[in-house]
Amino acid sequence: MNNFWITIGHTVSKRLKSKSFLWSTVIMMVLIFGLMNVGTMISAFSSEEEAEESRIAIVDDTASSIGEMLEEDQEGTFNYVNYTEGSEDEALEAAQNEEFDYVLALSGDAANLEADFFGSDSDFTVGQEVNQDVQRVKETVVTSELNLDEEELEMIYSPVSFHEQSLTEGGDVQTEETHMQAYWMVYALVFAIYLIVITFGSMIATEVATEKSSRVMELIVSSVNPITQMFGKLAGIGIVGAINLSVLVIAAILGYMVSGNDMVQAIFTEGADVSLLLYAIILIILGYFVYGGIAAMLGALVSRAEEVNQAIQPLIYLAMIAFFIAIFGLTTPDAAFIHVLSYIPFFTSQLLFLRIGMGTVPMWEIILIMGILIVSAILINVLAARIYKGGVLMYGKFSFKGGIKQAFTMAKKEQ
Repeated sequence: MNNFWITIGHTVSKRLKSKSFLWSTVIMMVLIFGLMNVGTMISAFSSEEEAEESRIAIVDDTASSIGEMLEEDQEGTFNYVNYTEGSEDEALEAAQNEEFDYVLALSGDAANLEADFFGSDSDFTVGQEVNQDVQRVKETVVTSELNLDEEELEMIYSPVSFHEQSLTEGGDVQTEETHMQAYWMVYALVFAIYLIVITFGSMIATEVATEKSSRVMELIVSSVNPITQMFGKLAGIGIVGAINLSVLVIAAILGYMVSGNDMVQAIFTEGADVSLLLYAIILIILGYFVYGGIAAMLGALVSRAEEVNQAIQPLIYLAMIAFFIAIFGLTTPDAAFIHVLSYIPFFTSQLLFLRIGMGTVPMWEIILIMGILIVSAILINVLAARIYKGGVLMYGKFSFKGGIKQAFTMAKKEQ
């Protein structure tokens, strides 16, 4: 047991002191902090000219003075100018001469209003905002022509008192707000699970392969049981990963605080499901041991660090398939194939989490799938440990099928 803790300590210390690990962590912190404040930085570097309101020339051929009302409207984000100095063609020419940014031509009557919007921008949101402004003024004109009093207008525009209720007592109903919160939370954590599996799986395999290629492994094996060594490395890399993620989370929180958004308060007071985070942590740990055990086994089968990428490619493909299925399943979490694939240990971490976050999964099914994942993690690591025990003593060209067979043979001889 003492060797187990020594292995953990050595692995953690070696990784935390590694320059590549430190620099990659610092770079990720800076990137995360920057992304959290990208809006603030853009605003800080924006010129005064960019901050000015866009000028829109209105050519009004209606009989309802909509152009004048738009010019007087203070609710919009644009500077509307009622163009009375000429025709539509002259307004377009003025815009080409940069007197205006856009031209809005209005025709018809208030009930059947037609609007043509001219611009050379690639920003489609400009047209949408102008359309909303025109629609708002049109509603004002039409209600005015109908001679409706304030009470009648209030009756027309008063919102429907709409309430969603569950069919079953004590059941939950997902609103648009809670759906979007769950959607982005699941998306972020599914992506995090994928990165953790890929990054730390590769880290484990590289750690083992590097020690083998430098012949350090032969010295370690003579004093530490290979199985104890493997689980010590798994635990050590896991601790390093937890430290790394904690630092990045702190960087994200600091970034949100500097940008003026209280992320912590939003998470705990605006309906985000904290139990979903607990499920994520459990599934990340179990998924890590499923993929990590295989990664350690594959790392033990190669003789050089350069062969690690080739060895762990099947594992990476599995993680990628699980990730892409989960991303696709965000819109169809109740699909039958997602339901079935969530029982497969290599896909469980992402797909079960997706189902819990975006749908309703009975507790008995969660317990059953979790149980399958735990048993699978144990069996995979027992098998991986046996192969690892023989694999660390093997040298030569990497062969998946032949390597496993040879590793089993050598492991039996060592018993």
